[in-house]
Amino acid sequence: MLLLALYVGLIYAAGLAAALLATGPVWRRTTALLVMSAALPVAFLAPADYQTFRAFVALGSLWFLARTVELVREPRHLPVTRRIWHAVGLVDTRLARRRAPSVDRPALVRLILCIPLVAAGFVGVYYGSQLSSSTLRLGLRWGFGALFTYTAVEVVVSGVILFYSALGIDPRPLHDDPILSRTIAEFWGRRWNRAVHRFLKLNVFAPVARRGYTELGLVLTFVVSALFHFTFMLPAVGPGLAAMMGAFFLLQLPFLWAERALGVAQWKEPLARAWTLTLLFVSSPLFVEPVLRIVDSWTAAPG
Repeated sequence: MLLLALYVGLIYAAGLAAALLATGPVWRRTTALLVMSAALPVAFLAPADYQTFRAFVALGSLWFLARTVELVREPRHLPVTRRIWHAVGLVDTRLARRRAPSVDRPALVRLILCIPLVAAGFVGVYYGSQLSSSTLRLGLRWGFGALFTYTAVEVVVSGVILFYSALGIDPRPLHDDPILSRTIAEFWGRRWNRAVHRFLKLNVFAPVARRGYTELGLVLTFVVSALFHFTFMLPAVGPGLAAMMGAFFLLQLPFLWAERALGVAQWKEPLARAWTLTLLFVSSPLFVEPVLRIVDSWTAAPG
């Protein structure tokens, strides 16, 4: 356990060092990116059977790297305390608004509602995965896996909102009921994981779109998203399953192009939602299965 704590400490140390460097001359900003990038392989140092730990360390490394990119590109001069807070924060602290410390009731209600659904998804995955019929086994595994994954994200987001609200900070926007999306574009562009969406929009899409290459910017956004997910899943599940998760994000591009050609945004709401949820659910095993391989390790017999 001491060694695992050391790996986490290395990630945080790199993030703090990058925050201190991410201002001023170009050489300092470049060094900040190099320092944080050097921490990416840390996840591979943990034992291979610590899949969950590897995934979270890799995710943390990439998250801190994204924060470093934001600091490096920040045109304003931020005090060192603000840079450190931003570098290792769970939200974009530049957007966070101060308010009186409180319990965020909507987030608390969502947390209470989603925790049993996470448990139900986990139980369904566990027992469904033991069935002899391959068709039924995979159907239940992926169906309950989608429920587990979606509601687990809702639990995490609600927890983050409650944590920051208790500190007197409004961290929104973070998530906006993705299940209500009428189009694939709305799901990714307005509702799902707004923090990552904003990062990709400002640092990948916008610089390319400003040069007149809007469609290329869209493609690169999903390519970078695919690489991000491939990278943080790689230490936990290996290249094959990590590539599977990356493929999920690349597959969203033809979905977007198809719905644009079909004018799905102008369809009646029930039909448009059915289109969106069907495509996301049908493609979800590409995302869900790599996650479930990590979940499987929670109940695997030792040795």
